[in-house]
Amino acid sequence: MSAGTSQAAQLQVLKYLPDGVRAEIARRLRVIRAAKGRTLVEKSSRSAEVFFLLEGQAKVLLYSANGREVWVHDIGPGDMFGEIAILDGEPRSASIVASTDIAVAVMRASDFMLCIENSPAAGLWLARHLASGMRRLTQQVFELSALNVRTRIHCELLRLARKGEPRNGGIELRPAPTHAELATRVGTHREAVTREMRALSDARIIRHARRSLIIVDLPRLEQAAYR
Repeated sequence: MSAGTSQAAQLQVLKYLPDGVRAEIARRLRVIRAAKGRTLVEKSSRSAEVFFLLEGQAKVLLYSANGREVWVHDIGPGDMFGEIAILDGEPRSASIVASTDIAVAVMRASDFMLCIENSPAAGLWLARHLASGMRRLTQQVFELSALNVRTRIHCELLRLARKGEPRNGGIELRPAPTHAELATRVGTHREAVTREMRALSDARIIRHARRSLIIVDLPRLEQAAYR
């Protein structure tokens, strides 16, 4: 199916193109829907598309030799993925799995390169996108290398809080991340997360609600993370 005008408008890379080129590429976009848990891209595979998330959430994952899941980062509406393999011609560097039911616009590699090669503004947008990813990965490497598990959990909760909603006297995370998910995000085991979440709850920094987690005292969580 072809992406509608409103859906194509969500693709940042198209905004920098002349009207004719934009319309031509938009006509060739496909929109696919996938259920929670579906793998959209497999690490080491070779495919020739760039993806733009329109609805829902997805996650970037790697897997160890024994099957352990390693979380890299989350993808939300408006985010792009799959561009690295198109730019360097190498296999996919990670797997992408739907965290919720999602809708994705799929762009052919040739159309993506047409955008970048014909618009300096689109090239600059891509460079900024890649720079942002580099900053995020640099911070993650620092946390994994220099911080203890407790502090890494605090930092991850603060990151999640930026996407939460002010509610009930705090910041609500819905759905609440499971302890197993938090363990994957910070490179530890579930038991360590359970201990620290219990400690934060006892200190009245967080509160568990039905299907959500409320960060009650954000300043104290920040103080714990950055002291």
